[in-house]
Amino acid sequence: MKQIKVMVAIAIVALVAGWPKPGAAGLYDDEAKNATGGDLNSQDYWWAKYDDMMLDRCIQAHQPEGRIGLQLATSTKRLDDLEKKYPKDVEIQQMKKHEDEINSKIDPNASRSTYFGPECPWEESNFAQLWVNLHWAKTAYAAKDYQTALSCMQNVEQNYEIMLRPDRMKDIRGLKEVGAGFQG
Repeated sequence: MKQIKVMVAIAIVALVAGWPKPGAAGLYDDEAKNATGGDLNSQDYWWAKYDDMMLDRCIQAHQPEGRIGLQLATSTKRLDDLEKKYPKDVEIQQMKKHEDEINSKIDPNASRSTYFGPECPWEESNFAQLWVNLHWAKTAYAAKDYQTALSCMQNVEQNYEIMLRPDRMKDIRGLKEVGAGFQG
């Protein structure tokens, strides 16, 4: 029993010793701040891309503006955080400008409880996770971040199985264009 306690203590010390020190700058920390474009190895970036794609899809399909506003509350916060981390990234700036422009046009009294139609799967969590993780996996792999790529692909596989179940996303009108995002 004493040997187990000693081994646990050693493992904890080794783990804590490997943690970055507060305030310590990393060798590559400036890379994020200086990124100006291109796909980023960041989960938040891919969620922002998904939100941007769904925003355009919802507008094209004339979905309930109150519900769009509800989704923009989360996506705008995510873009604010991304803009702080990647202040020079042009694509993030464009997505933020686009969302701010749409958000300014939404009627503040529009119902937020009217759901999107089935052709706009913005709130379909399994579809969203599948899309985000598939695209993030490609970027992580290209960055030689193999652990993240593997983790993402495991998530894709789990969500793919769920999406293939009977009665999932029965009405897929218009999803051909959204699904095309899996190609790129």
